[in-house]
Amino acid sequence: MTFVAEFTISSAEFSFGAVLREHPGLAIEFESVVPTHHGLMPFIFVWSDGNYDEIEPRIRSDRAVETVTEMDRFDDGRLYKVTWSDSVPGLADALLESRATLLEGIGTDEGWTFEIRFREQERIEAFQARVDEYDISLELERLRAELEVSTSTQYDLTDKQYETLITAFDAGYFENPKDATLEEIGDELGVSEAAVTGRLRRGLTSVLSRTVMRGERSGGSE
Repeated sequence: MTFVAEFTISSAEFSFGAVLREHPGLAIEFESVVPTHHGLMPFIFVWSDGNYDEIEPRIRSDRAVETVTEMDRFDDGRLYKVTWSDSVPGLADALLESRATLLEGIGTDEGWTFEIRFREQERIEAFQARVDEYDISLELERLRAELEVSTSTQYDLTDKQYETLITAFDAGYFENPKDATLEEIGDELGVSEAAVTGRLRRGLTSVLSRTVMRGERSGGSE
């Protein structure tokens, strides 16, 4: 049995809070990762409709950041590799020590939301205790136990990625022409358009890597 906990924190109390408050349409997403000593949460996706000339310098100036390297560009976002300052360990160290998996971490001007998987309930308590030592005001919003393999876990999707894919499919987003826009899907889910874009991209990548691309890597034939 594993446990998935959803934590929230205000944008002002965590990394990139200033730039998130300055750009209401902006979303910053940590890539799903199991933190290690060699790379604590190394990649972030930045979803925006523009203004990167203003956004990128603000990200680089964050006190928790040592270096930022642009890795890729998309129509609606960019991927960066981040080296974090040794003086600001915080959340990543707490994840590492509790051997937890970060399923999702998304920040907007309304705050940060983290979805984290733990193997035992005791590790949740250890994680919270460690976070308190760093004076990080995480609030536990939801906690659920995973008792069996579901469709979402089969493809390594977070609940939010799964919900977004289903909502987009049911709304006709994948039809040609589209029957729904990203904004409309976001309104239905109660999240920003940038958050919808990030969840769709990450969700589709997970599904494809465990279906179509798995066959390609194993040398499958037609």
